Amino acid sequence: MNIQPFIFNWNGQFEKTCKIEDSLSQIFDKVTVINSDDNNSKQGWVDIGNSSYFTAQFSKALEMFDGDVLMHVQGDVSYDDWNKLVEDARCYMDYYNAGIYAPNIDYTWYNSENADIDSLNSDHDNIKMVVCTDETVWFIHKDIIREMTERKVDFSQNTMGWGWNLVIAAISIANSRPVIRDYNHTIDHPRLTNYNRSQAAREMQTLRDSLDPDLKQIISLIRGSKSDRETISTYFHANPFTKKQVST
Repeated sequence: MNIQPFIFNWNGQFEKTCKIEDSLSQIFDKVTVINSDDNNSKQGWVDIGNSSYFTAQFSKALEMFDGDVLMHVQGDVSYDDWNKLVEDARCYMDYYNAGIYAPNIDYTWYNSENADIDSLNSDHDNIKMVVCTDETVWFIHKDIIREMTERKVDFSQNTMGWGWNLVIAAISIANSRPVIRDYNHTIDHPRLTNYNRSQAAREMQTLRDSLDPDLKQIISLIRGSKSDRETISTYFHANPFTKKQVST
C-alpha cells in the first residue's frame, strides 16, 4: 500500500509543520508540504500563497496525488508516534477494506458521541465505524478520491474547506466502504481557529446543495440525530464490518 503524505502549513504553524515533516520524513521517502504562508517556507515545499485556504491546499494535494492512499495532516497538530499511526493505517485499511481511516482527534465536532455507529461492531476494540471523521489527520483510499473526481464534485465556491470530510465520507459509505476511527491514537488539535466560521458554514451549505441526491441523503444522516446516524448501517450488507464479511 503506497501511502502518500501531505502536510498543510499556514501562517503561525511553521514550527509545528517542520516538526511533523521531520517525523514523517523518517517514515516516507517523500513528504509534501503545501504551504500558504508567504513569510515562511523551505526548499521543496509547494508554495501557493497566503490567500489559499484549505480547499486550495487540498485541491493541490489531489493534483499531485498518485498513490494508493492519501495521508493528509494539518500543520497545527501535535503527536508523538507517527510511525505507529502509519503502520496501523496500513493494517486496518487493508483488514476492513476501508475507504477512510483516521485517528481520534482530541478536539472535533465529530467526537465519539456525534460520529460512532454503535450498531456496527469491529473485530478490534480500538476500531470503531464512524459516520464521518474530522479532516485534521486522515487517510483516504484512492478509490474514494477517484469517484469524487468522476462525480465532478464542485468545490469552486468553497475556500475554507468545511465539507470535504462530509463528501468523502458519504462517497465511502455509498460504496459500502467503512469509515473507521482508531481510538488507540489521539491527535492533539488546538481549539482556536483563525478563519471566518460563518463564511465556512455558508460555503459548506452551498457545497451540499450542489451534490448528487444520494450523497445529500447520506450527509443528512451524518449530520442528523443519533438514530439517523445509526441508519447508515443499512448501507452495509449484513453488518459487513469484519474482514470475513467485507468484500475486497
